[in-house]
Amino acid sequence: MILENVLNILDHNHARRVSKLSMSLARQLGLSEHEIHLIGQGALYHDIGKIAIPTSLTSKEKFNEEDRRLMQRHVEYGLSILSVHTGEEMEAARAIIASHHERWNGQGYPHGLMGEAIPLYGRIVAVCDVFDALCSDRPYKAAWPASKALDYIKGQSGEAFDPRVVEAFLQMMAEGVAV
Repeated sequence: MILENVLNILDHNHARRVSKLSMSLARQLGLSEHEIHLIGQGALYHDIGKIAIPTSLTSKEKFNEEDRRLMQRHVEYGLSILSVHTGEEMEAARAIIASHHERWNGQGYPHGLMGEAIPLYGRIVAVCDVFDALCSDRPYKAAWPASKALDYIKGQSGEAFDPRVVEAFLQMMAEGVAV
């Protein structure tokens, strides 16, 4: 109940869309129904640590280095919030929180993981999170058309994103998979 209340303070529509997209993508990748469920539940919490970030920062268009470091701490805050919760769903959520900002090329955060060292759940949620963020209005930008966001995702294959996950995502979107 408390976690649900925290999620509702944040952008719960974004969290739900990322969860549904992530579940569809996990299905496209051939994961088991159990794993699809875990990814869906875990993805709901991917940004829970933003509850500890000042709202003045979350609406900024451009970050300076200090802003960027503070925003990146939402990963640490999210892990701390969920640290007292147990169970498979919370383990999946912690794995997603800890890895959805890692980049395939090793230039992400918080640990600079590279390639398959990044947990698969995090690699899946990363693509879905960026796609939804690009296609959504934000205080600092207008929503992109889906075609432009898909071009961006494709362009980041092998850089920010796992090429196999991107390929499955693009195929899923081309097939018009409902989320």
